[in-house]
Amino acid sequence: MIETLGRTITIRPARRSDCRAVARMIEELAKHHGDVPLISEDALRASVFSTEPWLTILVAEREERLVGYAGLVRGFKLQFGQRTLDLHHLFIAPNMRGKGIGRQLIDASVNTARRLDCTELTVGTQSHNTAAQSAYAACGFAKRQSAGGVKFVMDL
Repeated sequence: MIETLGRTITIRPARRSDCRAVARMIEELAKHHGDVPLISEDALRASVFSTEPWLTILVAEREERLVGYAGLVRGFKLQFGQRTLDLHHLFIAPNMRGKGIGRQLIDASVNTARRLDCTELTVGTQSHNTAAQSAYAACGFAKRQSAGGVKFVMDL
């Protein structure tokens, strides 16, 4: 927990009741990146709280109001038998940025990865987003270039 302006920020796993607020933040982040947000509150709830969840959401809460989230997606390096975790989304409400909440969400993500016996936590950012790159480096991430190669995608 951290204090911001005399108020405590708590990082915790998302609850079902958080899905509306998290979906709104996901929409805000998508629009910021020029994407058309398609996630619904129900789809988010099903992806996080099903018997086989696709992702984990950690939230930052201040006075019972969500002010940020981290979306964590599980991965696996099959050839090495290694679990991985990707910090797929990190969002902090604009009026709460620069107060250490991102770092606190990243620290909680690291702890989640360790609890899941992951060998690495990854995060990506756009090549021109040098502010995010600097922030991730300050939190202990090392910049690595992609192994390269061609990636094929099949829309289903």
